[in-house]
Amino acid sequence: MSLVLGKNDINELSEITLTNTGLLKVDLAGTSHGTQDVDIVGNSVGLATETKQDTVITELQNILSDTTPINAQTFSIDNKMTSGDDDTLTEALQTVVYGRKDASPSGLRALKADDQGRLMVDIDRDSVGLATEATLADLNSKITIGEDDTLLEATQNLIYGRKDDAPTGLRAMKVNNNGALYSFDSTLNSKITSGEDDSLTTATQVLMYGRKDTSPTGLYALKVNSNGALHTSPPSFTYNTLDTLATLANGTATSTTIDMNTVTRLTFFGSSTNTSDPIIVEVSNDNATWYEASEYFVNTNPVGANVNYSVNIANTGARYWRVKQTDTTTTAFTLIVNGSKK
Repeated sequence: MSLVLGKNDINELSEITLTNTGLLKVDLAGTSHGTQDVDIVGNSVGLATETKQDTVITELQNILSDTTPINAQTFSIDNKMTSGDDDTLTEALQTVVYGRKDASPSGLRALKADDQGRLMVDIDRDSVGLATEATLADLNSKITIGEDDTLLEATQNLIYGRKDDAPTGLRAMKVNNNGALYSFDSTLNSKITSGEDDSLTTATQVLMYGRKDTSPTGLYALKVNSNGALHTSPPSFTYNTLDTLATLANGTATSTTIDMNTVTRLTFFGSSTNTSDPIIVEVSNDNATWYEASEYFVNTNPVGANVNYSVNIANTGARYWRVKQTDTTTTAFTLIVNGSKK
């Protein structure tokens, strides 16, 4: 066995010992003489020295002092972040959603929810026109429970109409006990009566109106007869002219012009003392230039010393119409002309 000795700083020889595995034993605590038992006096590059250790200790103390206020700041956040439940996780870290508060004191504020998870809203500004508890209470007083044919109980739906007379506004429409629309017009109620048709015992009358342009103008209910057929009044005849035209020999008797602007049926009839010359029908579109309507032949019927005549025009195409007779017998005569249209 070999023995290795070493000399300490007071020139004493001591045995250098090994561990059971052959490693050199070193006393770093310095318990023998109050100093470290290892003194590195050679190439110490890369090895920890006392000076370097003091520097590390100083820096660690600085980090400790800097983190102390951080701990104080994060403590308030820790109090606000709690554990909660959802449908899938047994435990989850709460996520806080913030909103900006502009009014003093301004800053970020966490949004709140009630115990049902619903967002809590406090309307404290710009609430003009929004429903409030007071306005909803007033609306609730107007909504009542009613019945229909299928539901035992149903919330009433209100239908509104606009009222233009003072006081103006929207008003709920009313119905009577039978559900029929209630009318405030007593004069209208007097015009709506009960009637019968082929399938109903009693039915509310439906009125159809037509416009009347002549005075007095307005809307008037269309009428039917006792069989339900539309009641019509045939247009009345208008006796436009009654001319007695005394004419000299070789002269021409011309009737008054009839304007057919609004009607289509026309009849000329009368008599003449001239039993020889024909009676001619003439037409014009400007009441200035006239043309013979040769398709309308005027039949005459001798009655004593005169002839009677008539001509019926069912569909007039031109606007202006008249009849005339010219004497070729060198005898004065009288032509009587009646004109009617409808």
